[in-house]
Amino acid sequence: MTDRTTYTASEARSKFSDIFNEALYGKPVVINKHGKQVAVVSLALLDRLAELEAYVDSLDAQKALEEFHSQGGTSMADLEKELGLD
Repeated sequence: MTDRTTYTASEARSKFSDIFNEALYGKPVVINKHGKQVAVVSLALLDRLAELEAYVDSLDAQKALEEFHSQGGTSMADLEKELGLD
């Protein structure tokens, strides 16, 4: 992560309005406790993570579909025809 502000947990408690405003304007804020990063405040980052998760899910779905077809999977239309449901 670049261009971010880091606060200790104690600072975060007393500077909530600063943290809120930074996140509001798209700047991620990291909160540390005992030298470890424990929180990131950023809606933009959360949105980007959701986009990346959806992308990974679509890659997994595509891989599963390719595997299904490569192993001789039957399409729904063919299955319905075979079962006389068409």
